[in-house]
Amino acid sequence: MKAADAQQRLHEAAPAVFRNTRCCRYILSGYLLNGACHWQAKGMKRYKNTRGFTLPEILITLGVIAIALSTAVPSVSSMIKNNSLANQLNTLVTNIHYARAEAVKRDVRVIICRSASPNATSPSCGGDTRIWESGYIVFADDGNNSNSIYDAGTDTLLMRGQAATSGIKMRTNWIWNNNLEFNPDGSTNEGGSTAVMALCDDRGTTNGRMIQVAANGVPRMYADNIASCDPERLPL
Repeated sequence: MKAADAQQRLHEAAPAVFRNTRCCRYILSGYLLNGACHWQAKGMKRYKNTRGFTLPEILITLGVIAIALSTAVPSVSSMIKNNSLANQLNTLVTNIHYARAEAVKRDVRVIICRSASPNATSPSCGGDTRIWESGYIVFADDGNNSNSIYDAGTDTLLMRGQAATSGIKMRTNWIWNNNLEFNPDGSTNEGGSTAVMALCDDRGTTNGRMIQVAANGVPRMYADNIASCDPERLPL
């Protein structure tokens, strides 16, 4: 008898419940015993004494993971804070360069002033003295009114500086105070003195940043170990 015929007869002799099951298509050999259909797939092994992890092994593994996380999390947190400060500093310096360039290009005074609502339809200069984290605006004093206050009727709004990332403080000395003005030649209109702003987070001066804008209008950046985050004590 051919092997194919024998397999066909064996399949027909099997109970109906086995004939149409999916596993029948994968059976490589079979035999009839006591009226029941038994199937055996070639190459399959039966594993004995299979065991998982014990409770002490699991606890030791979890302990190692906890120690690794406790070491890594503070480093990640510090890196995020450093990046936030650096981004805030770089954005402000970029905007200072922009304001100075616009003053030269337009041949008018350009002013950066703090604003409590820089995203308002008609923003205005104002807010707490020397506290800049709420945001600021940059405008061209086309009206030449010399009052350092944005007038939507005569002045040109050039850009809006967004509020600082939560937790970052931006404070100035009395020279920078409420605004920073650039003359048409690119110099600052601050009487020849240096304007200073400090940027700090909850770590204080150790990781603080500082910007100094000299009389020529060019900003300089300083990182780490600044003198103070207090606007009343910043170097003049």
